[in-house]
Amino acid sequence: MKTIILGTLLCLAAASTAATAQTLAPEHTVTVPGNSLRIDVPDHPRYMMRQDFKKFVGAYDLSNGDTLELRLAGAVMYARIGKQDEHRIVATDRNAFVALDRQLKVRIDHNDDGSIDGELVMVLPSQKLSGGDIVPSRVQNVGLASR
Repeated sequence: MKTIILGTLLCLAAASTAATAQTLAPEHTVTVPGNSLRIDVPDHPRYMMRQDFKKFVGAYDLSNGDTLELRLAGAVMYARIGKQDEHRIVATDRNAFVALDRQLKVRIDHNDDGSIDGELVMVLPSQKLSGGDIVPSRVQNVGLASR
């Protein structure tokens, strides 16, 4: 009986020590932020010359089966998803763009091997279901299908 009690006490002491060893002081902790699905328009968009944007002009297949189209009208850049309305976009980086109405942002990577990939973050509008319920608008991340 003494052996069982002693064994139980030793196990509890070991568990207590292990639990204490895994607790870190606040100065030794690191916060790792998740990938936030936010669409922000910069205060000062990046200037992109017309000829630099031309390499992005065209249609891109999305992983959800839809199509993203980028076009240029004079010096103004536009993006359209499927049959939705166009969005005026501005550059945020050498290969990234955001809609001024905060409805989408896109990053397009032209890889050294000639392939193209990237991602699209877009706002899905609210929907009314047949039962009368409303699904609120939400932000979704969609990959560009590699080509």
